[in-house]
Amino acid sequence: MRSLRWRLAAWFGVSVVLLLVAFVGFTYHFLNAELHNKNWQKNYPEHPDWKLHGSYSEAEVADIMEELIEISLLYGIPLAVVAVIIGFMLSSKSLRPIAHLNEQLQTIRAPDLSRRIELPEVDAEFRGLVKHLNELLGRVDHAYTDMSDYAAKVAHELRTPLAILRLKVEQAGDRIPPELAEQLQTELHQITHVIDQSLLIAKAEQGRLKLQLRTFDLAQLVTDVAEDFALLAQENNRLVRLFPMRPSPVRADPKQARQILHNLFTNALKHGQGNIHVRLAPRHGRFVLIIANGLRARSSPQPETLGLGLRVVKTLIGLQPEIKYRRRSGARDYLVRLSFPIATGQVINLTEPLPLRPAASDPMI
Repeated sequence: MRSLRWRLAAWFGVSVVLLLVAFVGFTYHFLNAELHNKNWQKNYPEHPDWKLHGSYSEAEVADIMEELIEISLLYGIPLAVVAVIIGFMLSSKSLRPIAHLNEQLQTIRAPDLSRRIELPEVDAEFRGLVKHLNELLGRVDHAYTDMSDYAAKVAHELRTPLAILRLKVEQAGDRIPPELAEQLQTELHQITHVIDQSLLIAKAEQGRLKLQLRTFDLAQLVTDVAEDFALLAQENNRLVRLFPMRPSPVRADPKQARQILHNLFTNALKHGQGNIHVRLAPRHGRFVLIIANGLRARSSPQPETLGLGLRVVKTLIGLQPEIKYRRRSGARDYLVRLSFPIATGQVINLTEPLPLRPAASDPMI
């Protein structure tokens, strides 16, 4: 029995049953002795009409004791059930502050860690718990803010020297072998990308990233991004297979939506294999985008990158709760599902099914 309420109710019920058993046993013992013992006083001067000791036969005593047990069971079992119910009600009322505490804790998430827990009119034990939890939240908030500020400052400070270094590599011209210059430019571009991603995360977590919501065609945006990544996919003998798409008006931040798609396609190219399947269609009152690809077998269970791409995706989606994000990773395939709300005032046919894979006849980019 895992529930604390039921455990407390069970203990309460068992306690009542044990008290009943003790009371009935005590009563049974002394009543039986009173009816059988013929050596005790038999005369009661104050009550000359009383006859007790030695006045009952063995059969009568046995019948009286059996009736006592039957009556005890008749009233004891319902009383035990009532005791369990009362115990459950009392335990639920006693544990209500903990339930309220859990509800408040579930609403405290990064980046807003400044909220504190309040439990008015609770026992001293709960007040001590609330105090210690608030102190812990304060320390976590302080550490989180310091870390976020530090990451933002470091990322910002590194952008300038990296830009200067890239310019120097470009100006070096013939003094650097072409292959080495290309490798240096690639590595510098990768470092710059990591810094930009880190700075974007820091701004979003600090609440300094402002969204500009407007209505735009998601199908056109998906097509543009897919066409760009199709060129990169061809270098690895892979294809981007795109379902036919019709206009899909949604309301979101188009710049951040492009960033989300860019990171998802990058993740599919870096960590996936085989063709990348892209599908966008209306379903259940929303536009659902699915990006699916095969998984590349890893030689090591350790992650190959920092995972900044997916963290940026989660961070940006966290700023737009109307966008729903879900991913599924199987033994051989990986699938990402994004759900966008249809822009207000748009009438869309929502009866079209949404398969997970394109047919062989669907176009490839």
